[in-house]
Amino acid sequence: MPAPEFIQGPIHSPAIGLLELSVEVVMAKELLAFCPPEASLYTGRMAFSGETTVEGLSAVANNVTSAAALLPDAKWMHAIVYGCTSGTIVLGQERVAELIHRARPNVPVVTPIGAVLKALQTLGLAKIAVVTPYVAEINRLVSRTLGEAGIEVVNARTFGQRDADDMFRTPSEVFFEAALAADSPDAEGIFISCTGICVSPIIKELERRTGKPVVTSNQAIAWQCREFAGTPETVTDLGVLFRQRLVD
Repeated sequence: MPAPEFIQGPIHSPAIGLLELSVEVVMAKELLAFCPPEASLYTGRMAFSGETTVEGLSAVANNVTSAAALLPDAKWMHAIVYGCTSGTIVLGQERVAELIHRARPNVPVVTPIGAVLKALQTLGLAKIAVVTPYVAEINRLVSRTLGEAGIEVVNARTFGQRDADDMFRTPSEVFFEAALAADSPDAEGIFISCTGICVSPIIKELERRTGKPVVTSNQAIAWQCREFAGTPETVTDLGVLFRQRLVD
């Protein structure tokens, strides 16, 4: 038989290296809900106590580089994702990228809050309603990060959840009702924060009910990774965000 002609470059599109928290049980499926069937995740785990506090999230930094080192070689991936919105805010996007690049220097790094900011700016949203599961100290950091990017939080609903397990187990319908409660006439869009929650089933109906764009952490990550990979939008995409092109 003749020698096969090998596939060049990544064999999935988008091909995403995902660094998950060790307790995570929601993010991988939720992230793939925003991707076409040709997508794939290559995952690594970072030790995490489950305490979604500044102290607990800061400690994850000790495990980022070693987890990234166990991902496939750069040639197989379009991007590496740091799988925690609040964790990225606590550590800082630049530090997260530096820790990952110690092991995989030639792969673009996508962070949840970085992707969200790009999504909000691309959609032209300067005033938003926010929904989070977080405790007060994390919510303050979220608001500060958005504000530093020129985005005003006009209203918010939060659940004060400290334990990641509570976030995983909160039904999507609860976030739907919270988003409706957070929405207000001066909000131009809605942001639902956290990679460890299931909200993909509510986005289309929430956009229909409010008439406003909805951005979620995993949705924004998938959008940015798909833009890197050149993966076209499909009729099943969840949210108006996927009609927009990423502009750096």
